[in-house]
Amino acid sequence: LHEKQLQEHQTKHDEELDLDELEETKALYYQDWKLNKFKAKVKKIIGNNVILQETLFYPTSGGQLHDLGAINGKKVVNVFKQGKHIVHVLEDVKGLKVNQEVDGEVDFERRKQLAQHHTSTHIVNAAARKVLGNHANQAGAKKTVEKAHIDITHYNAVNDDELKQIEEESNKIIKNKITIIKSFMPRTEAEQKYGFTIYQGGVPPGKMLRIVNIKDTDVEACGGTHLNNTAEAEKIKILKATKLQDGVVRIEFTAGKAAMQEENKDAKLI
Repeated sequence: LHEKQLQEHQTKHDEELDLDELEETKALYYQDWKLNKFKAKVKKIIGNNVILQETLFYPTSGGQLHDLGAINGKKVVNVFKQGKHIVHVLEDVKGLKVNQEVDGEVDFERRKQLAQHHTSTHIVNAAARKVLGNHANQAGAKKTVEKAHIDITHYNAVNDDELKQIEEESNKIIKNKITIIKSFMPRTEAEQKYGFTIYQGGVPPGKMLRIVNIKDTDVEACGGTHLNNTAEAEKIKILKATKLQDGVVRIEFTAGKAAMQEENKDAKLI
């Protein structure tokens, strides 16, 4: 429920903050998902909204929920993007001043779980294509801490046997310890090299695309926080499949610690 409230909260940014004179926030989270501590200058404070020169905090986007943590020991309760700026919503801003250097710390366990769920979305997508056929593409996705889902294009409902095969194939990709290469590429170059299947779940804007390449398995244009190797996903457990509409099926799953917890629940039930 808490995650659901956070998801709803982040969509309600009707007020436009006046950030026109500020330079674009430098996103440090693209470097490595494991980085969770940084120093940065405060560029602007509006109410409880704080804009830094650069940040490791991931804002809600691409179906992935934002990071939580602290700035100078003050709780970060929300992170969202407005244009080229990343805005941190703090519980309180007492003592913070413009041009002050602050210490930021992202909640690592939460970041890890979100990165596992996001990379696992790409893994499940690749596994579904292998089991169901090349027509199976992503039509949408959402990743929270508890679980994730991917909506895929498929002309039938997915039966239990196919789900089991997708889960097995997903875990085979994890066991194979495949390197994940993340890089920025000009759009035309990326399209020529990998084709239009890089646009899974929508076409991102801009001339430069961030390409997430699970070698010889899956290549997508994606701005989320991603693992460095499929082994870091640890385990994928598929929960269920639901037919959303004609030609679209939703597959719900968990990865990492959330998948282990799900297995423990099953063991207790048995």
